[in-house]
Amino acid sequence: MIPLTIGHTVTTPARTIGEGDITLFAGLVGDYTPIHVDETFAAASPHGTRIAHGPLSMATAIGLATQTGLFGRRVIGMVNINWDFAGVVKLGDTIRARVTIEAIRPTSKPGRNLGTFGFSVLNQRNERIQRGRMIVVLRADEAGSNDDE
Repeated sequence: MIPLTIGHTVTTPARTIGEGDITLFAGLVGDYTPIHVDETFAAASPHGTRIAHGPLSMATAIGLATQTGLFGRRVIGMVNINWDFAGVVKLGDTIRARVTIEAIRPTSKPGRNLGTFGFSVLNQRNERIQRGRMIVVLRADEAGSNDDE
């Protein structure tokens, strides 16, 4: 696991968002809004094509951050998420995230910390399409561990 040092930034691996992602997400959450699933409808939109659900891109960015070793077993649960959507993700776009450790502080419960992580989600043109902040409860004994277990 990555040690949690305030100010440290990691860049996630990249992932291309495809047809299957949008179809699976629409079915999972029940959101069949035409801009996501109807190409004829979406072709007449300002985007000219279908776009991914905003929460799909957000969840993908968080998942990619998990792959870096930033979260893992140290996470107990989510407290808050605040996200801004500045751009869209079209089918075939590739996204990645830059995640910065903004704060780590003890909670009132022994053995627990609150961690604040800032996200910038970028597309293949290095345009920031989303940004957000996530606060999670962390096991204090795992907060600075380099242990992969």
